[in-house]
Amino acid sequence: MPSPIFSYYTHFLAGAVHGDFGNSQWLQRPISELIRERFAVTLRSVLLGTLLAWVAALAVAVAATYRPNPAVEISSTLLSGLLITLPAAVVAMFAVYARAPVFLALSVVIFPKLFRYLRNLLAHANAQPHVLAAHAQGIGTARILSHHLFPCVYPSLVALLAISLSLGFGAAIPIEALCDSPGVGQLAWQAALNRDMPLVTALTLLVTLITVSANSLGHFARWGKT
Repeated sequence: MPSPIFSYYTHFLAGAVHGDFGNSQWLQRPISELIRERFAVTLRSVLLGTLLAWVAALAVAVAATYRPNPAVEISSTLLSGLLITLPAAVVAMFAVYARAPVFLALSVVIFPKLFRYLRNLLAHANAQPHVLAAHAQGIGTARILSHHLFPCVYPSLVALLAISLSLGFGAAIPIEALCDSPGVGQLAWQAALNRDMPLVTALTLLVTLITVSANSLGHFARWGKT
């Protein structure tokens, strides 16, 4: 005789394949409706936060690589080192005090991880023979970036983009909960507090699918490079 937990998850996954996650015990509403209502809010925050983090990290990394300056190098290293030590919940509390939008808090969480990787990636690519030859020929920095450097590192950039999106969705849970943003992250937090197992299970599955999809995209990008 199958165990109740095995029967529960078998029935749950069979329904999830068809978009039916059951009903929320806490809100007494279909879970699929709750996710549809709130997912757009979280997606917008994650996309804006990721975009802002990429613009800032790429700009600082390029400046540190092609316009070396001790003050920029030291300040950017110290800033990224400080930010990377802050948990997402602490960043969320600062955002609450400053009344900053959720996407800004997400960008603060994503930025230091992006900057460290981009800085090392650009420094390594800048030392490649064909890039050094382009520098020796007096080619401008913008052309070197667009025609020599980025084409050889774009698979790593795609992989990093996928990972940063996955990181953004994970950080959205504590940030949306503390900032009172009506997204999926806040819903997951409230579901856990109210011990709503069907809703927690559905949201866990959603986050898992996003993470696996992002990691798969990064894997195929790296595989395409080889």
